[in-house]
Amino acid sequence: MDMGLIITIVAFIFVALCLLTGKIPGSVACGTAVLVLWMCNVITSEEAFANFVSSSIVVMVCMMILIGALLKTDILNIIAGWVRKSKGGVMILLVATMVVPFFLCQFIGGVTAMITVIPLAIALAAEAGIAPTVLVLPASVGAQAGLLALPIGGAAAMYMVKNQMMEAVGCTETLGFWDLCLARMPGTIAVFLFVLLVGWKLLPQRELGKSDMLENSDRALKKSTLSKGKQYTIYVIFIATMVMLSICNNLGISNMLVAMTAAILVMLLGFLNEREMFASINWSLIFMMSFMLSIATALGNSGASELLAGLLSPVYGSGNVVLAAGATFVFCAVLTQFMDNTALINILTPICVAACVQNGISAIPVVLAIDASCLISFSTPMASPSSLVAYQLGGYSMKEMLKFNVPLILISSIVSIIWIPIYSGLIR
Repeated sequence: MDMGLIITIVAFIFVALCLLTGKIPGSVACGTAVLVLWMCNVITSEEAFANFVSSSIVVMVCMMILIGALLKTDILNIIAGWVRKSKGGVMILLVATMVVPFFLCQFIGGVTAMITVIPLAIALAAEAGIAPTVLVLPASVGAQAGLLALPIGGAAAMYMVKNQMMEAVGCTETLGFWDLCLARMPGTIAVFLFVLLVGWKLLPQRELGKSDMLENSDRALKKSTLSKGKQYTIYVIFIATMVMLSICNNLGISNMLVAMTAAILVMLLGFLNEREMFASINWSLIFMMSFMLSIATALGNSGASELLAGLLSPVYGSGNVVLAAGATFVFCAVLTQFMDNTALINILTPICVAACVQNGISAIPVVLAIDASCLISFSTPMASPSSLVAYQLGGYSMKEMLKFNVPLILISSIVSIIWIPIYSGLIR
């Protein structure tokens, strides 16, 4: 066996173990693997570090800067105000506690989105005589379903990152700007409807378990110091950028040019200073994704992707893309209840794409299935940080969590396994 192939497989396994166990930060693990691959001449210096200035990473950085400017406005206060105005019965409160965190996740983390909304929802629930435990897990579902669900902020470049991974292992297919979002949306809507109509009735009705976790939860709701004019300007830049990113390919304009223009505008207009600009960027994610793309290149260069893809031949070898996408979705949906979903996505995407190429089937449905399935991780406290917070805050037992969440996972799986192959056929 070729030494480069052996080194690549060992490096990939090392990264996989680090990402899945969390013992070493993902950016450090991926950087270490890339350094070893570079030193052993599996990849060149250009292949090791070129991804830091690739279009996908540049767009991701620029969109993070734009979101940093957006968060200096009163956007979070406006959204929180919608929750305060949603006085009504349990249905209205459930809609607010799921949908608002879903959208907040596009700007802030899942846990922060939950903790921002829950105090407001609980206050309204007390007025309506509704037990707070009916709202905590639905808020967690909304927060988890919202992560990277819309092409906003860093997620605006995720389809480009996946395209790079696919290209690195020999796939010529590409995803579009809205594909990841539209592939996931039917499953998310089905989950929300189930919670709204049936799921909340499966939850216990009592007081919170650890209400002290909500102390200082209004830290993200400080009033903006920007004038109304500056805030409206940021809103206009943000909306215009999102519109341009969604249609720039049709206009023959580079998405990197659009994102860079937006980022430079918010800095030139003084909405962010230099310190705030750097603080708005999730550097650990940038380093991890950049190095992960280099690892995908190494997998393709060394032939390791073909070797690892061969392990999936019992399923992918059938040539049935519906079977491949469905089996991949179920496999990921189970694993992501016990490990970090971002890690699982990054580990499986290049290998599964290589298996598709090797067996002559479309990789698009499989990539969409991996992305959709890894973001329904909410049935156990280990599944995601928002699930852990909900578990502790609501004082739920594992039986209560599973009783509520397992039907959601089944519904999302059924809808997604049917929808993703149909959608993939529509966009090809």
